[in-house]
Amino acid sequence: MTDTLTADEIAAHFSAMDDSVDLITATVADDADALDMHGSADEVNLMVTRNTDHLEIQIATDWYAASSVSKTAYTGAVTSGKAYVAG
Repeated sequence: MTDTLTADEIAAHFSAMDDSVDLITATVADDADALDMHGSADEVNLMVTRNTDHLEIQIATDWYAASSVSKTAYTGAVTSGKAYVAG
């Protein structure tokens, strides 16, 4: 599948991915705060899973692969989010 997105659309996808990275990173760093903000441990795990799933979907796209943007934060967030949920 070939993605035909404009530069602005790609930037918007990266912005949303950055939000997922920030959320996963903050949750992993401060589990107590995440529980205070998002409810039970199960609810927090679902939130982290939704965000890791979102990142994985975006990572599988052609525009992501073609981008020169550093991918370390995205792959790292997927890894840490999955480890957190497996916890």
